[in-house]
Amino acid sequence: MVKVDLITGFLGSGKTTFIRKYADYLQRQGLKISVIENEFGGASVDSILLKNEDYNVKQIAGGCMCCSAKASFQNLLLDAATEKYDRILVEPSGIYDVDEFFDVMLNEPVKDSCEIGNILTIIDAHFDAALSDEAKYLMFSQLFSAGKIIFSKTQLFPEETTADSLNQINLLMSSHGSCRVFDNENCCMKDWDTLSDDDFSSFYHAGFQMSDHEREFMQHAAVFTARVMAGLCENAVDLEERIHRLMNSSDYGTILRIKGFISDVNRNWYEINCSLDGFYIKPADIKKGLFIVIGQDLNDDALKTAFIPRR
Repeated sequence: MVKVDLITGFLGSGKTTFIRKYADYLQRQGLKISVIENEFGGASVDSILLKNEDYNVKQIAGGCMCCSAKASFQNLLLDAATEKYDRILVEPSGIYDVDEFFDVMLNEPVKDSCEIGNILTIIDAHFDAALSDEAKYLMFSQLFSAGKIIFSKTQLFPEETTADSLNQINLLMSSHGSCRVFDNENCCMKDWDTLSDDDFSSFYHAGFQMSDHEREFMQHAAVFTARVMAGLCENAVDLEERIHRLMNSSDYGTILRIKGFISDVNRNWYEINCSLDGFYIKPADIKKGLFIVIGQDLNDDALKTAFIPRR
């Protein structure tokens, strides 16, 4: 029986970065692991990043595992089970309802060969209370069953910011009728660069929780939209200006996430990683001319002109 760890969290929380670190720990313990990666858009940027780290990665792109790609997820789990892995790490899209994970894992045919190991939820140290009701419900579903929540990017903010985010999370839980409270016992607030093997061992043994709650059903593709894009920029300064404009102008809709790779007119390549708490742009060795924009009520016509060079 192979164990399956779900690494979940909302858009841009840092799931892929965490998986790199967690997978390294597991491999150093001598475990044979596989990663199942789901991208809400039509192409998987995170799979490119993980494959570049030489992991065994299986990907699902073009839909979320709790809607259109549920059967694909089930089949990948069954295939991985036959390959005798010690642990399967699953990274769903940030747009994911964890109740659907239980629906797959606890029913035939998956339950005969796979069992849940841990549910680890990655939370941005800067909680954005302005999220839509749909986004907040998805965050609730990702928190509700977590064995442990792990705050990301804590080194970028004062301790008070993370503490306030923890309070916001507990308010979110209570607003959906849950009595569960997160505190120092079931949270990790450390800078990820300081995580020790003891920390990763605690993640490996975190487990999960199950209890009833009122479910909300939504067709995610009708609420959230992903656009796979390509284009060019003038240079790094021009790229930063364009990303800032995308994230702060209502002309494009409500943009929640931008990630991927883009070239400037001189063929210098950049990696874009942008979420509600901010963004970074850095030189990239990966030369894949695509990036993904995820949001609500996106304006396709405006997006088409967002990355056309001025010259």
